[in-house]
Amino acid sequence: MGTLTLSAGLLGSSILLAGCSHHSTDPVPGTATTANIDAPPSNLKANVFQGISLPGADQGPRNNSGAVVSGFDRSPVGAALAAINTTVRISVATDSEWAPIGQRMLASGPGRDAWAIARSQISITDPITANAPRIAGYRVATYTADRAEIAIFTIQSDQSLTRNAAIVIWQLGDWKLLLPSQLQTSPVQTVTALPSNLIPLPLP
Repeated sequence: MGTLTLSAGLLGSSILLAGCSHHSTDPVPGTATTANIDAPPSNLKANVFQGISLPGADQGPRNNSGAVVSGFDRSPVGAALAAINTTVRISVATDSEWAPIGQRMLASGPGRDAWAIARSQISITDPITANAPRIAGYRVATYTADRAEIAIFTIQSDQSLTRNAAIVIWQLGDWKLLLPSQLQTSPVQTVTALPSNLIPLPLP
């Protein structure tokens, strides 16, 4: 596999999850003015999935069921970690892994339905064994306690840089990646340099 497109908008699914709900233990929803979008993850560590190092930290994920991870803080850091983990997992999951990932890590809606249909028509059986893309870091573009837009920066195997635009929403007590029902423009763009205000993720 060459360029990791992190195709949150190229595919999209809605199989089991339905509607939005907030548990009574959730924090009171905040706004971009009260949340620190520049705060970095604490106690960063790498979790390898299909040959790609993905970030884990105090802010999540706290639960790891193989292909599926969950338990992200309702914070800008938690939203970013959820966006990164989910976009990569739906991009490189094998044929036996993609369905539970879609059911549990994607927001319910027509985008998830469309992704499931598209994903069922391709086959991925092996992990990336050499020259895997590396997640360089991220920026939180917008944040509220219910919705966040994350820019994910990746160093591709040919050393080119890409930026992937991802949206997560708070649904069923966790951040879920929101996929569009129809792709208008590619969520992945080539960039010439990493931003100066990048929140880096120095993973092995």
